[in-house]
Amino acid sequence: MTRACRVSGILLLAAAGCVRPSPPPPRELPRTVAVLPTHNETGGRLPVAGSSLLERYVFDTRPVTVPEVLASEARLQLASRGFAIVPADVVARATENRTPASAEAAADIAKKAHLDAAALFIDLRRWDPDPPTEPRVVIVNLVISLVDPSSGRTLWTNSWPTRPVRTVGEVTLGAADIAAARTVIEAVLAPLFQAR
Repeated sequence: MTRACRVSGILLLAAAGCVRPSPPPPRELPRTVAVLPTHNETGGRLPVAGSSLLERYVFDTRPVTVPEVLASEARLQLASRGFAIVPADVVARATENRTPASAEAAADIAKKAHLDAAALFIDLRRWDPDPPTEPRVVIVNLVISLVDPSSGRTLWTNSWPTRPVRTVGEVTLGAADIAAARTVIEAVLAPLFQAR
């Protein structure tokens, strides 16, 4: 057994030991959800695309970021499981593109924006590809909360405690970021999907 295999096995066992049972979702799940912009506590912009010469100079595209991918993935997965989703452009206009820094702030922003939906708040605390070129894992920590804007109450929360997300087979950092975002969002939202 190679040293790399032993280290990978130890990381997987350590990650498995960190897994806590997911909290049960509320009995009455909201049917409509507004996914608010992701709060990024990492200190970096975390670009996923837009760094190639072609994208920067020929197509003049704005780089997509990991926080945007996380919010988009949450909208896609919730919609595919039967939730009605407030479109991203409607949320952006109604909230004036404000990004909440807490679940309480998310409820306040959604209430002031008159969004007739529960607000989904994503708090990204860590996002580290390891290594940054051809990553095999991305180390992630995030918390997701579903809040009721009318009462300001947090209806449900779940987290991905700091641990690696495997991205085997992805050969670029951007592809690894997208694969990790999909995996984490699906895992953290799973209790909501099981309750429907």
